[in-house]
Amino acid sequence: MRRALILAAAAAVVLAPPLVPVVSGQGGSQTQKGRLRVLRHGQPIGTESYEITATATEMQARGQLEIQVEGHTIRQSALQLLSADLSPRQYELRMDAPEKTWRRVDFSGGKATARYPLPDGKEDTQEFEFPDGRVTVLGLYHDFLLLVRRYDFAQGGPQTVRVFVPWGLQPGEATLELKGVKTEAVDGADQPVREMLITTPDNQIQLWVTESGRLVRLTAPLEGIEILPDH
Repeated sequence: MRRALILAAAAAVVLAPPLVPVVSGQGGSQTQKGRLRVLRHGQPIGTESYEITATATEMQARGQLEIQVEGHTIRQSALQLLSADLSPRQYELRMDAPEKTWRRVDFSGGKATARYPLPDGKEDTQEFEFPDGRVTVLGLYHDFLLLVRRYDFAQGGPQTVRVFVPWGLQPGEATLELKGVKTEAVDGADQPVREMLITTPDNQIQLWVTESGRLVRLTAPLEGIEILPDH
């Protein structure tokens, strides 16, 4: 799970305008856009841009990632459709470089049906069960912002969330826990920043996010990965 969560999410075969707060859109929609810097062992290796749009009944999240890994350019894009309660309906993940491939996962009736190409050009499918539909798909880095939205801050304490990594076709679980809140300067204004710890059976990820859901920093120490806003 550790390699799938980080290396597959980073496409290390492992939110573009500057980051802005949620703003009102047409028809009462809310949109959050941003651009992230991806570093490995302190060295920049690429960027990810994303856009999350929410209405009263649904949410759409899209992102584009481009990184350099061991001399190779890796380019991916993702589009996710969710219900208002964050239950995924469809997730499509594409790789355009160094080769073209894709994964599409449709969620319905407590099942996830994953479609993907085979080397001979044909398509194959696999099915996974998520009885109540409560699962978070982790394909690109901005998906961790949706993962944190599943945390019940009023309840507090460790909370387990089911996750699914589309590149590896891998279901699993992650435990989220609020480790603390401190005031930091974000975009020139002091505001509370939550420190979240995301734990899987073989990895730990630290995520700092504002109360409005803006990413301040994400680190995966075992992989040497750090994600920062690109102001």
